[in-house]
Amino acid sequence: MLLLNLHKTFISRVKILLLTLVSFSNLYSEDLELQNNLYKDPYWEKLLHYKYFDSEIDSDNFFLTSASSSSSLNLKEELFETIKSLENGTNDVLCRFPLRTKWLKENIKDLKIKEYECKELDEYLKQTDAKSLSLVFPTAHINSPASMYGHTFIKASSQIDTPLISNALNYAAKTDEQNGFIYAFKGVFGGYEGRYSILPYYEKIKEYNNLEQRDIWEYDLNLNQEEIDRLMLHAWELKDSYADYKFFTENCSYSILWLFEVARPNLNLVKKFNFKAIPLDTIKEINKQGLITNSNYRYSNMKKMKHIKDEKIENKSYIKEFLTSDTKLENSLSISDKISYLDLKIAYTQYLRTKDDTKKDEYVKEYLKLLKQRSEYKTASNYEVKEPINPLFSHDSAKFSFFYTKNDEFNLGIKPAYNDIYDISDGYLEGAYIDFFDLNLKSKKNKSVKLDRFSLLKIKSISPIDEIFKPLSWAIDTGFEDFKEDDKYFKLMPEFGYSFGNENNIFYTLISSKNYIKAHNRNFSLGFNSGLILNPIKNLKIGTSYSLYRFDSGFINRDFESFFSYSLHRNLALNLKYQNSNLLKKQDSLKVGLFLYF
Repeated sequence: MLLLNLHKTFISRVKILLLTLVSFSNLYSEDLELQNNLYKDPYWEKLLHYKYFDSEIDSDNFFLTSASSSSSLNLKEELFETIKSLENGTNDVLCRFPLRTKWLKENIKDLKIKEYECKELDEYLKQTDAKSLSLVFPTAHINSPASMYGHTFIKASSQIDTPLISNALNYAAKTDEQNGFIYAFKGVFGGYEGRYSILPYYEKIKEYNNLEQRDIWEYDLNLNQEEIDRLMLHAWELKDSYADYKFFTENCSYSILWLFEVARPNLNLVKKFNFKAIPLDTIKEINKQGLITNSNYRYSNMKKMKHIKDEKIENKSYIKEFLTSDTKLENSLSISDKISYLDLKIAYTQYLRTKDDTKKDEYVKEYLKLLKQRSEYKTASNYEVKEPINPLFSHDSAKFSFFYTKNDEFNLGIKPAYNDIYDISDGYLEGAYIDFFDLNLKSKKNKSVKLDRFSLLKIKSISPIDEIFKPLSWAIDTGFEDFKEDDKYFKLMPEFGYSFGNENNIFYTLISSKNYIKAHNRNFSLGFNSGLILNPIKNLKIGTSYSLYRFDSGFINRDFESFFSYSLHRNLALNLKYQNSNLLKKQDSLKVGLFLYF
């Protein structure tokens, strides 16, 4: 009987052991199957910046496998190598890739990680202490072609009431190149390393607001604390890595979209920008996704100076003399004007310092002297600089145009970017016009479609001068178009000069050289181009221009143009254009057309 009971007990325990082994085997099998399929998870792709069969990160140190610029990333191999490294405690993967690690722990229950301290990571999280995020948009820099589209980066704040004591998460090309042509060429074709960096926000304010005199828009984002934590951890993962920087595609605005997708996994942003990533377009897409809750405008030091000069000073006769010499304030000035004069010179002194036009010791001496004079007047300054139209409400950057002329001719045009002299510039910087790959076709009734012209790159930087600032206005136009007969030439047209007026009404006059070049036939000229741009009422723009060129062959080319544009909707405008030119057989044309932005 005893033997029988022992036998039953043994059999029972064997069954329990077998069941345990089977259960463990099933769990292990399920866990292994989970790992085998986890690499297909869209979030794993986001963590690795994986798009169209490869990662957009080009430095080897972002991967644990052999993925590099010369070999495509294998998502499955990278996943298993990460798991293996975490379990073995090698390569300090936990500290290098904390978000990657966190996600794997959440998705693999039995993941055994050898724990160790991450002092640098802990210190980074302590110092950043991000509680809220904002998308920051420094607007166009009119005299810098590389910055004429603007820039975007992220502001990470720990306290709402101290915005300047924040951190900036930035992505930019790493370069010290001074040659503009080489800079543009390498930037277009990915010749620079694009790197993520974290630096104090006040340094970016100094760079854009004061040094480059660019207005700044801050867009508050509705990311919760968990999403903010993800974004900050991923920024840490990227800090030592780089991607090939490309002006039109993988640029500053595009690259920070990855951070938002990692923060909020259901977002789909980067795949919407395959051919171009204009900062304004990325901001609008982020707004469409419901991330933006509020907008804040921060005007530049230059905008402040122009506001004081134009709006606050009644007696303007001493402005130039007072700013450029040690002239004392005239007793005849009102108290209000004296305060404004001093505020203006304080701002102007700071401006000169940022341009390195004054030595530090001279600057400090002059600055303290002005502050002492200003302290004699107890009235606080309150400058309500007019807020421009929010860039969120500007027209989209790509444009399709359709024109009908009085000669029964149809013109079609399409360009990927950006804003030209005919467009209503609400939300853009008036005078900063840039287009590239502008294709224009023409066709007469019952005739085939022909190429009219193709602009490779066209930039016009019209910046008015005043008593304080004397910027050079300039333009460059390159592309293919007809010259004298229906035959395509390469066109190269540089222009330099000055313009006058304000943000709404500008008169410009430029010395110009219009040149048409093809094999064994070159036509060079010298002349001028003058024009007027008016914005008399909201949604209406009027312009006129006249140019004259004398070619080396003796031919004199005269061009006259007048136009008006009226905005019917943010992305729809009516344009009427009259042109008179002796460059081709047809002397004049009247065109009526529509602009459709998308």
